[in-house]
Amino acid sequence: MFLVIGKVKKQYPILSVFLLIFLTYSCMSTVKITSVVEKNQEGDFLLKWEVSPDVEGNIDIYSSLTDSSLSSFTPVATSRITDQVLKLNPTGSGLREFFILRTAGVQSGVVANRVIDMNNIKNFRDIGGYFTTDNRQMKWGEIYRSGNLSNATLYDQERIRRLKIKTVIDFRSERTAGKYPIFLHPTIKKISLPLSPMDAAKLDEQINKDEHFDRSDAIRYVQEEYVNLVENHKAQFAEMFDILTDNSNYPVLLSGSLGKDGVGIATYFILYAIGIPTSTIEQDYMLSNQHIDPAKAEIDARNLSEPMQEAVTAMLSVNRAYLNYVMDYIKQKYGSVDNYLEKELGVTSEKRNLMRNYLLYPF
Repeated sequence: MFLVIGKVKKQYPILSVFLLIFLTYSCMSTVKITSVVEKNQEGDFLLKWEVSPDVEGNIDIYSSLTDSSLSSFTPVATSRITDQVLKLNPTGSGLREFFILRTAGVQSGVVANRVIDMNNIKNFRDIGGYFTTDNRQMKWGEIYRSGNLSNATLYDQERIRRLKIKTVIDFRSERTAGKYPIFLHPTIKKISLPLSPMDAAKLDEQINKDEHFDRSDAIRYVQEEYVNLVENHKAQFAEMFDILTDNSNYPVLLSGSLGKDGVGIATYFILYAIGIPTSTIEQDYMLSNQHIDPAKAEIDARNLSEPMQEAVTAMLSVNRAYLNYVMDYIKQKYGSVDNYLEKELGVTSEKRNLMRNYLLYPF
């Protein structure tokens, strides 16, 4: 689980030049609260934190069922800084809850559970909460990402409705989408932007072509498929950004067969466009490995050779080598990711500013 880091400058009364200088250089002005919240199997929230540098004292926990304004957060608990973890019972439905931590005159960013528990949808998570390079935080609950929605149970469909998702962008291939339709609440708009499939059917085809296909072959294959995504599907990515520059479409769910390849590239472009550091984006990309179990994929690898099984695992996982390969390709051919976004996808500075206005907290 990726950690959310909040940094808020202390506000000091202007007593004197000497006092101002002292406070500016004091260690307290550099205190940071690093925090994350997860849900346990019982449905309680586990709030975890670290304060750096080490300071003594208590940390105050504030909670809200909405993150629309800081004034909605109310105190729910106080704990010792050294405890570093606190279990909290949900105060609402238990689906989402937002927290802020305060100590030593600073506060964390808004913290929420990134993963949304679903019965039958893999890799369903929120891409909000991250901080930009200029220390502004991305709102929670505006853009989600997930794997295949066609197997969604009624429970899953109700959770999607309760998340108030208005638009689903389906990146599955036309063949897969036609074979496995998505059934959601009629008020949710579904937009198909088909990308090259990286699903079980594609995996079957590749394995049947070459009985000596191994992990190294699989890595090279996925790397080339990522290049295919960014070269041959510019229209789809450009349309995605058009959707994201219309505020009436939010919240948005990006969905694919496993929610890791096309969705992973799309998420990279979105987070990059609003100023999230690449190291953070890479960590979000790698989270798919925690939420996809290759052993439960729709392919029977039991009778395959060991090298073939390793190849299957490689193709059903994410790897920094995949992402680095395609980003290096973009930089070599187009000069930079910024150039690619603007010249190939039409993501102008105006569009980026619109997205920042929609997706970043005003506080």
